[in-house]
Amino acid sequence: MHINHLGSKLQAYMMSNDLCEELIIDIFSRLPTESLLRFRSVSKSLYACIGSPDFIRLHTLRSPEKVMLIHRIRPEEERLHNTYTLHMEDQFPYNTNIGITPVAYHFGYFGISGSCNGIVCLYEYGKSINLWNPSIRRNVNVHYPPSWGDDCVAYDFGFGFDPIVEDYKILRIATPTSFVYTLKTHTWREIASPTTPFSHVNSYQCPFNGALHCVVNWNLTNSRDVCDYHYLLKFDLSSEVFSMIELPKPSWETSVVTVIKGSLAVFSTESKHKNSWIWVMREYSNPASWSVAFKLELTMNLFDRADRVFQLTANDELLYLRSDRISVYNPETHERSRLVESSDSSQMVHLIKCIESLELLDMGTSC
Repeated sequence: MHINHLGSKLQAYMMSNDLCEELIIDIFSRLPTESLLRFRSVSKSLYACIGSPDFIRLHTLRSPEKVMLIHRIRPEEERLHNTYTLHMEDQFPYNTNIGITPVAYHFGYFGISGSCNGIVCLYEYGKSINLWNPSIRRNVNVHYPPSWGDDCVAYDFGFGFDPIVEDYKILRIATPTSFVYTLKTHTWREIASPTTPFSHVNSYQCPFNGALHCVVNWNLTNSRDVCDYHYLLKFDLSSEVFSMIELPKPSWETSVVTVIKGSLAVFSTESKHKNSWIWVMREYSNPASWSVAFKLELTMNLFDRADRVFQLTANDELLYLRSDRISVYNPETHERSRLVESSDSSQMVHLIKCIESLELLDMGTSC
């Protein structure tokens, strides 16, 4: 049925006794964003309904998860050409390139600090930050944080959602002062930096349970040698307070934090024997609840230098980006596979998991 005819029919239903308004909203909240954007042009009532904060939040909660792949193409000309593709999660670990058309990506060379409710936070060091919703192609440009003095040391950004005030926040960890940006006020504020010592912050900050989590490295020096101490740095997005979560012992080399089956998880490696463990925190914020989910016992560490690791909910396999290649690992069978490479000259530079949502609708600019 043509989209305009369908929209007129749904509008007629809303004005009759055939379907109640609650049922119409329930049906609409399960539709893809592309259809909802078209329905907004049918009538003023549908425009107001679909654009309301309550409907956008309901639609976000019910959206199926996707995986977003961003490619950097190296053409003959000097300037890099960026494209991105969106893939349904159940396409992995099969050929993800069949029937997928790359979309032009208009930002410069960037990093990704994270994704939340369909919004991806992009940044270029010292230049710009963008909150971008690829499913509806809306972008909000964020001015770069205030400048610091010569004694300041800044680390990567984090991005998440504050469920108390229902606002999106960007975290900039730095010493001696850190900063937080809030979308509703469109401003940066100074906050207290972590009181726990650290010398390195892992670039990916995992949002979970209303907080950001990242692996932190602290170089300990004694009379004989230098050793690394690892722990999880937690930033509560509501209270805006940092805290420390002890890692399972022995932590060895831990660099990846993710979510597995609804629980916070980390990957640790014993370099001497090249063995790896996947630890899951059964009770959130309780270090005593760490337990081994899988012992990998690999001849080489799969997740060493991995940028990000995600669990595929369809089959419990792990999808990870390492050395510009996407790979799949099944912790039950220990089987490894690599996704089919793109047929063009593109090179994978980022992998991020996101959902399809209407967040940022009527905000920022179209892109």
